[in-house]
Amino acid sequence: MKISYAPLLILCLGLGACASQVPVATTYPVSYQRKMQAAEHWDILAADVANRLHDALLAGPVRASSRQCKSAIALHVQPPQYNSEFGIAFHNLLITHLLEQGFLVSESPSDGCYEVTYGIQVVTHNDRGFIRPMPGLFTALTGSVLVLRATGDNNPATAAMLGAVGLDVASGFLTDNPNSEIIVTTSVMSGARYLTRLRDIYYISDNNVQQYIAQAPAPPPPVTTRIMDMVGCTSGIQCQ
Repeated sequence: MKISYAPLLILCLGLGACASQVPVATTYPVSYQRKMQAAEHWDILAADVANRLHDALLAGPVRASSRQCKSAIALHVQPPQYNSEFGIAFHNLLITHLLEQGFLVSESPSDGCYEVTYGIQVVTHNDRGFIRPMPGLFTALTGSVLVLRATGDNNPATAAMLGAVGLDVASGFLTDNPNSEIIVTTSVMSGARYLTRLRDIYYISDNNVQQYIAQAPAPPPPVTTRIMDMVGCTSGIQCQ
């Protein structure tokens, strides 16, 4: 009996084609991240940071172990080190919300028990690759299209209404994924020791990146100088 090795050879070649010489890239499960688009969103972030600091300091073990402060924990918030629209606004909003949470806030570092510092980092991605659509998007859109086909000829008003619903569904899922993000890190320190540390990550519009980037301070105004000649006396000796 003759044995044909052709099918076995084809099978081996097929299995070999399935192997990869390098690890295959996989993505993370679908997650959600908020996008900042208004000054109100900055205020929401400052309020959330102040609320979490309240839970960590006033309602946590730090409050119980604090002996320097008698009735409340006093804080000093670092001056705006980031000369940007967001940096200045976040500083002012954070102080307001810290006061609302019951903290004592001082302008002088020597008067405060703990130092509040924050960092603002802008991250820009150059190549994010393919971003898959949200789960259920095409199912929802297909359903609206099928309904439109069934009702478009019978009732134009109903078709228009369902078209608006379909557009609403699409706009709820289809939002742009910008290439820019910010990382805001807030720390509370006692001397050289970290008491608590928070981090927040948000999308920002690519057209608004300059609102988050520190700007160089304005140069000082130019100094006007004049050169005056010394006029000697008639005797040839310069006047004193």
